[in-house]
Amino acid sequence: MSEVRIEHVYKRFGKVTAVNDFDLVVKDGEFVSILGPSGCGKTTTLRMIAGFERATEGEIYIGDACVSSSVQGSFTPPEKRDIGMVFQSYAVWPHMTVEENVAYPLKIQKVPKEERMKRVQEMLELVHLGEYGKRYPHQLSGGQQQRVALARALVAQPGLLLLDEPLSNLDAKLRESMRFEILSIQKKLGITVVYVTHDQSEAMAMSDRVVVMSKGVVQQIGAPHEIYTTPANKMVADFIGLVNFMDGEVKGDRVFIKGTDISFANSADVSGEAVIAVRPENITMSLSGGLIKGVLEHRFYLGDAVDYRIKVGDHDVRVIEKGADLHKFKDGDTVYLDFEQVMIFARD
Repeated sequence: MSEVRIEHVYKRFGKVTAVNDFDLVVKDGEFVSILGPSGCGKTTTLRMIAGFERATEGEIYIGDACVSSSVQGSFTPPEKRDIGMVFQSYAVWPHMTVEENVAYPLKIQKVPKEERMKRVQEMLELVHLGEYGKRYPHQLSGGQQQRVALARALVAQPGLLLLDEPLSNLDAKLRESMRFEILSIQKKLGITVVYVTHDQSEAMAMSDRVVVMSKGVVQQIGAPHEIYTTPANKMVADFIGLVNFMDGEVKGDRVFIKGTDISFANSADVSGEAVIAVRPENITMSLSGGLIKGVLEHRFYLGDAVDYRIKVGDHDVRVIEKGADLHKFKDGDTVYLDFEQVMIFARD
């Protein structure tokens, strides 16, 4: 296993700063996801850890080794960083069998053939491809090819595994299955993992901690529960899960929903204009009595829940009730809402 330290790392492409003062310590055996929208700098960060990009400023350590330092002018190439890498495109070689693909890193290391084949077979068993060694990639499904790429990355027993959106090319059901496969393998091996994704459900389900990025800047680092329940700002709240935003006005120690007399404690101590946020599952709805009056405009049946859209003044509010009866409320009903776990943010 390897601890990863990234200290004040910047990456500039000409006048564009793709990664701005990135700071992170990934502990031995920890699973950390870097999460954010396209263009936020997450893949560039991963490529700097791997050594495929050179940091403009800052230092990167893998274990006790400094693999990149702008101060010392030092840089360790990828093949000497003790890492395994899984790419979005799988990058398995079509002219090689599954066995040959997985064995390739050991062949480069000149591991004796008997030991090499023993470790390849053990790794194929671990990723549930024990009987597929003689097949070629074109004879495999997308999920099986991804397992080959994972086995190849792990067969040399690296201290660090890096994954760059490895599930984005799979269908939804297989993607969900594979995320638990990867997590199970990580737990069995105790390996340190840095995982890049734009899919918040992947990051939340798999990670010990999540790093949320936007426009090259780290917005928040924390456990999935912490990121979801106490987001650092509006961007994090909006990117992680569903959320209702309403314009707010600060008056004294209260924040009012704009155009109403409904207010909440100014828990974030913001001034001037604010944003009030509440997640759909943290709103209860009834036909009589409640904090906020609105009109139910639409209902959407989701199988395990009903998704309601309510008009409250100038605001459209979304409410999701698990296990709800579709016929409990009707379109056009006057309804009353109560908010729980309200979040207050400064306006951007």
